[in-house]
Amino acid sequence: MPVPHLSRRRAGTSILAAAAVCAGLVGGLVPDHAAASEKVTLRVASFMPPQGFLPTMIVKKFLDQVVADSQGTLDYKWYPGGTLGRAPAEQLKLVQDGVADIAIVIPAYTPGAFENYDVTQLPGLASDARKASMALWKTYEAGLLPTPDKVRILGLVTTASNVLHIRSRAQSLQELGGRKTRAAGGLQMAMVDAMGAAAVGNIRGPEIAEALSRNLLDGVLMDWIGIKEFRIDRLAAHHIDHDFGRLATMVPINADTFDKLPAPAKAAFLKHGGLAYAQFGGKAFDDAVTQFRTEYLKSGAHTASRFSADDAARLEKSFVAVVDTWKKADPSRDRLVDVFRKAALEAAD
Repeated sequence: MPVPHLSRRRAGTSILAAAAVCAGLVGGLVPDHAAASEKVTLRVASFMPPQGFLPTMIVKKFLDQVVADSQGTLDYKWYPGGTLGRAPAEQLKLVQDGVADIAIVIPAYTPGAFENYDVTQLPGLASDARKASMALWKTYEAGLLPTPDKVRILGLVTTASNVLHIRSRAQSLQELGGRKTRAAGGLQMAMVDAMGAAAVGNIRGPEIAEALSRNLLDGVLMDWIGIKEFRIDRLAAHHIDHDFGRLATMVPINADTFDKLPAPAKAAFLKHGGLAYAQFGGKAFDDAVTQFRTEYLKSGAHTASRFSADDAARLEKSFVAVVDTWKKADPSRDRLVDVFRKAALEAAD
């Protein structure tokens, strides 16, 4: 398994070694950062566009905070746009195999036993992304979400709420009947089908705009940020503000890599990861959605609406059956949903 890239400073090593001898003679202790003779440079993979919101405004800022607090023991090299591997489904394997030390992973896109992370896709459990992200981390801490083999999870954050973006305006569920709608993962596809539309899967984010332009899609479930990143906003200018849940995102690090990090680097990851990362990342999504949505509607080129009270009630009723089916597939999911919902409610404003 490849190990992190290391840059050596031999002169510094000699000085530090001499200092350690002197410290030992007087019974002193050498600080962790002084004892470290090597700076570790981590390879960080992102399959998303270089300018993407999640990688640039959340993950890179998180890593910059960690580096700043690592006492000079840590750095990272960024590999955007799928440089180390383009397929979203292979990002976790990049980390497990040591091709990358850290990557951005979307559990819903990743084959394997990650279906419990879909709890974030259940509508109505959290009022915003910050609370949903904090609830996701609390649920993980409670041992209700799995840790993939050979990795350590540094942080979890959810996207903003997915809403419906469509090419031609619709005023009712009836008008949406049969419309080809891109969905991510099995649970989201089930919700689209329950809505009466036709769910379409296996279309990567960068491919959605072309599918819309070729009439292969009529709409997509996504947050207000993603439609700009993937240029969907140029083709789907009508938006229906209904909560279709959120996607969970994960930042794993290769477990062997983490174990070999200098102590100050580990401490920095623990300080800025976990619940702190959830709060920071979730709030960033919430603030960006407010900004993006406002700018779209001010432009006059976009419209936003909501389902009527009757249609919203009908949709929620159909979602109950979808959620019940999802929960019955695993006996632990009743508790999973309860813990997630409670943690979201308890997250302070």
